[in-house]
Amino acid sequence: MGGSVNTNSSYVTAQFNTALLQELIVIAVAMLAIAILSTVVLRRQASKALESGFDLPQEPAVRRLLRLGFGVIWVIDGLLQLQPQMPIGLPDNVVTPTAASAPAWVSSLVTFGTDAWLRHPVLAASATVWLQLGLGLWLLVANRGWASRAAGWASAAWALNVWIFGNALGTLFMAPISWTTGAPGAVFFYVLAGVAIGLPPMMLKRQSFSLWVSRVLGLGLAYFAILQAWPGRGFWGGGKDGAYPSMASEMGSVSQPGFSASIQHWFQTFTTNSSWIYNTLVVVVLALAAFGFLSGKVSWMRWGTIVYVALSIIDWVLVQDFAVFGGMGTDLNSMIPSALIVGGAYLLAKDAREVVVLEEIPVVQESRETRSLRFVGAIAATMVFLVGAVPMLLIGVLPGTSADVAAATGSGVQELNTPAPNFTLIDQQGKRFTLSDQHNKTIVLSFIDPVCTSECSIEAQEMKVASQQLGNDPTIEFVAINANPLYRSPATQRAFDEAEGLNNWNEWYFLTGTKAQLQSVWDAYGVGVEILPGGGMAAHSESIYVINSSGNITATWTALAEGSVNTLESQSAVSLIVSEVQKASK
Repeated sequence: MGGSVNTNSSYVTAQFNTALLQELIVIAVAMLAIAILSTVVLRRQASKALESGFDLPQEPAVRRLLRLGFGVIWVIDGLLQLQPQMPIGLPDNVVTPTAASAPAWVSSLVTFGTDAWLRHPVLAASATVWLQLGLGLWLLVANRGWASRAAGWASAAWALNVWIFGNALGTLFMAPISWTTGAPGAVFFYVLAGVAIGLPPMMLKRQSFSLWVSRVLGLGLAYFAILQAWPGRGFWGGGKDGAYPSMASEMGSVSQPGFSASIQHWFQTFTTNSSWIYNTLVVVVLALAAFGFLSGKVSWMRWGTIVYVALSIIDWVLVQDFAVFGGMGTDLNSMIPSALIVGGAYLLAKDAREVVVLEEIPVVQESRETRSLRFVGAIAATMVFLVGAVPMLLIGVLPGTSADVAAATGSGVQELNTPAPNFTLIDQQGKRFTLSDQHNKTIVLSFIDPVCTSECSIEAQEMKVASQQLGNDPTIEFVAINANPLYRSPATQRAFDEAEGLNNWNEWYFLTGTKAQLQSVWDAYGVGVEILPGGGMAAHSESIYVINSSGNITATWTALAEGSVNTLESQSAVSLIVSEVQKASK
């Protein structure tokens, strides 16, 4: 019975680690070439009688804050992408639940993104690691010129892509949206920062531009203050139905370090009776910050920034639970990025005012060697970024059936040529069965629950019909692994065979074993298993593998799990099995 995905598949993890290692080797070789070339160039420059340095315009304070701040954040985000469950877990556990209550048009955008990712999950996950690490390093190293501005635009472009297809437009269209829980989305602030870094530095010195930014920011803060203050949205009330206690309870139940869990338990207790205190603090601070930026006065903006940053840190700890400790954290959430944006807006206004007062732009001196090293570093960081960006661009055009179609029809075949993980179990007669002993045999491997009365029965019948169409060839074996940890005896397997008319089928093996043995096979083949309420049938992924006579997996797909053996869809499923077996037998 379908319904559970194993995001910790050892098979997928191994493929992910292999891809990362191969890409790391490519990067290391390229870095070595860049290092050798840059050493030669720098030595030639040093031997020439050239001026010792350059007088360059000072980088605007707002640009420096955003460039360095978001550079560090991108590096952290890239490192978080190294979690082994990312290839399958990111779209399944993070992206899809985000859009669960979204309008249809928003959900369709998210589905488009997850489909593209799931067509090639290992490639997508490894590419994201290098793309985000490269972006972070690029921003940190390149401090001026076209290379630095290009880093800003690249950052904004990738962040916009994530905000639309991975962040469901920051949940702005899913009530009740709240500044405290992350609206308008963490990566929205990455987009703003990237645009600011990509703009000509002189634009950041203009007082008219800084005034426009302050007013837009002030209106945005006022909007979220009004939303937070609006009654009936659950943020004023406590008890079990209150927004804050409910969030704290959910966060506190997630596996995480003891100190952060204790903070969540305290916050749940506090807000159960006093949610109004915390919500008042949020509303007042957002309103004060909005007033400061709408006033156009730098001194008031400074105080608005101070209280906003302080509240952001408090909310990051209490409501957003540090963002990375619980579950599958992929970024720092919205509070830290938004604090950088608000701080940057204040520096923008302050800097623009000082330029007007001084009537000149300060300059700094940078040595030729430092400038050359920054340029070389920018090239190296850009190369790391491209190692991720190029595959990510190709994912949209690489062949493969979309994930939703594959789940619905069983037609999403992934062609492979990789060794099948070995295992030893017992069949329905109690006889030992070892995969590696099946010499010169083509094997169709599936996972079936012996007490399932719906989809698993259909799948078994499809296997039988496929065997008949293949002439009941003794060199083609149909092997099913027990997918229920509660019913593991050979007698249960035999009862399933008798009920389905499979007991006289010589090419059919229904394998079982101890719970530990079965779990090892499930993990090796990426099959998630979960007991359903009532202790009967188990939910499990409907994976099918074709293994050739050399012991290599040649194809895998998700089995059809609906309808009956006489439906058009099941006929297509049988044809798919026959086709892939014939290809593997050549």
